[in-house]
Amino acid sequence: MPAERRHERRRRPSPILWISLVFWAITILWLSSLPPQQLPEAAFLFWDKVNHFCAYAIGGWLASAAVRVSWPRTGAFGAVVIGIALVAVFGILDEAFQTLTPGRSGGDIDDWIADVLGASAGALLTVPTLRRLTFGRR
Repeated sequence: MPAERRHERRRRPSPILWISLVFWAITILWLSSLPPQQLPEAAFLFWDKVNHFCAYAIGGWLASAAVRVSWPRTGAFGAVVIGIALVAVFGILDEAFQTLTPGRSGGDIDDWIADVLGASAGALLTVPTLRRLTFGRR
């Protein structure tokens, strides 16, 4: 494979980012479907809101990075806003989904606020970290 084609292929990590975002969402929904006694012990290492913040920071980073790489014209600000919005809506759906799980309450506004704050932190982290993913492309 010529060096130009190999380099061009490396410059487009957007499918990997979108697939990673879907995998993240499936993992969150899987964890939300477990009754409290079946959750991994690691789920209780920190205060519940810290767990939400950290988990959704990953989602915020993935969503914003995927948007920015897929649609560069959105710019950094646009990608951050869209990424936060996508993950915030997913957080609402996740909280609603938890109401269907035995032993879980779901619908907790404080959990959702922690989700949105985490998504915001993760999305904002794309600004300084995304240059490496796009291999110098702006």
